[in-house]
Amino acid sequence: HSNAGGEDGGTGLNVWDGALLLARYLEKRPDIVKNKKVLELGSGCGLVGIASGILGASEVVMTDLQYALPLMRENVERNKPLWNGEDLLCQRIECKECDWFRPPQIKELFCSGKEGANPDVILVADCVWLSSLIVPLLQTLKAYTKDASTKVLITYQQRGRDAHEEFWQGLHDIFDVVIVDTEQTAGLTKPDVFHVFECTRKK
Repeated sequence: HSNAGGEDGGTGLNVWDGALLLARYLEKRPDIVKNKKVLELGSGCGLVGIASGILGASEVVMTDLQYALPLMRENVERNKPLWNGEDLLCQRIECKECDWFRPPQIKELFCSGKEGANPDVILVADCVWLSSLIVPLLQTLKAYTKDASTKVLITYQQRGRDAHEEFWQGLHDIFDVVIVDTEQTAGLTKPDVFHVFECTRKK
């Protein structure tokens, strides 16, 4: 990637509405991440991953392209008192590179380095905007979810019909998808253009 802003045009340096929505949803449903190993794809500034740590995730690995990591690490450090302390559950938050076109093996992302180091939860906040990234994202999710024990939580905003249909079909090919009613499950109202999906790997 010769572009300093990355394949995604530098979108990892902004906080997007989908990240705010996912952080707010987790705040209402901390059970999703509490005491869990959490992996976030396309973390950007790190809002969702840091929120997961504050809400009691045991371990968080946030990922993005190389250009986004310095700001992400700065935000992790700046918020360390909120997620890492004597009475807090989170042991560590790490920021690592993950290019969906060449994703690292899952054991390279989690420090144990063991084959069985699969995340309990994978978070993806508003990462579908370029159709060229849809297949790489779905293939990365497929590689990181070996079975139904890993839950995938996605916030999604439909931006174009073709990209939507490709993503929707591809997601259903790999996962059983539940469209979450955030108002019913968490008392959280959201704009109609945003959706929250809970996905588990098909058997």
